[in-house]
Amino acid sequence: MEHQRGGAFLRRAAPFLSVAALVAGSCLYLRRFERYAITGASMEPALVEGDWAIIDRRAYRHQPPGAGDVVMVKDPRLPERTLVKRAAGRDGASTRVIGDNAAQSTDSRVFGAVPDELLVGRVLWRYWPLRRFGRVA
Repeated sequence: MEHQRGGAFLRRAAPFLSVAALVAGSCLYLRRFERYAITGASMEPALVEGDWAIIDRRAYRHQPPGAGDVVMVKDPRLPERTLVKRAAGRDGASTRVIGDNAAQSTDSRVFGAVPDELLVGRVLWRYWPLRRFGRVA
């Protein structure tokens, strides 16, 4: 009896899950959103090594980051590497970034403010592991 109820639920949920998967896949394909694996301890406790997050790559096309936004930037010293930090303020056309765990972070205190052209996007959601699922603030 239990097995039949579970099967009925899956039959009812299948169309919704199919559409959700299609939408998620399309968004990732169109590159507005990107998934990213967190490495290092610089953003603890908000983001810890092993977390997976969703980045909005278009968040800063028309406006700069606000203080407190969690942002992904290209490392000014090595632009093929990306960093996740918290926006701490603006210096003209650049953003100062700092890790939440300052003792474990290499950030604007070391390399200065990050020019706007090195902004990649805003970190929106942590989706893995499921026990840590939620909006990144």
